[in-house]
Amino acid sequence: MRFYTERCEAMRNFANKIWNASRFLMMNLTIERCCLPEKLELEDKIKKADLDFRCSYPEEKLTVRLDSQKTYRIFENLLVNIVKYAMPHTRVFIEILREDDQAVIRMKNISEQELNIQGQELTERFVRGDASRNTEGAGLGLAIVKSFVDLQGGEFGIEIDGDLFKTQVRLRDLF
Repeated sequence: MRFYTERCEAMRNFANKIWNASRFLMMNLTIERCCLPEKLELEDKIKKADLDFRCSYPEEKLTVRLDSQKTYRIFENLLVNIVKYAMPHTRVFIEILREDDQAVIRMKNISEQELNIQGQELTERFVRGDASRNTEGAGLGLAIVKSFVDLQGGEFGIEIDGDLFKTQVRLRDLF
């Protein structure tokens, strides 16, 4: 048993080293003026899900200074999380709006499994909402989202209310 514990710890240390090395690569930003999507470009993943997406987008285009590739990855990770972990046959609410000088993106869904964890803990590396989850993934998706949002001067938050899972991304420098 001790052997397995040591091997697991060695693998965890190795994964931490990979994560730390990748953080250096994440720091390279290509900042440009970009419009937030009027529609999320992950329609194929959304259509395959057994979920009812209710989306609210602004009438005006929201133009923000950001790295478009990293921002795409933010949306991709958030939507993949919803598709993987939302209770089937439920609604998902996605809202993109302007609040003062910020673009705000809110996503809400009902989790299939009860979450007994604080929202911000889910942004730590290798943390998954439920230890019994047997889906693929290493628990890095929300940590990557937080890193990419922080890197661009934004704010990322998670709120859990029972089985209601809410995320919010705030991006500054709205034009």
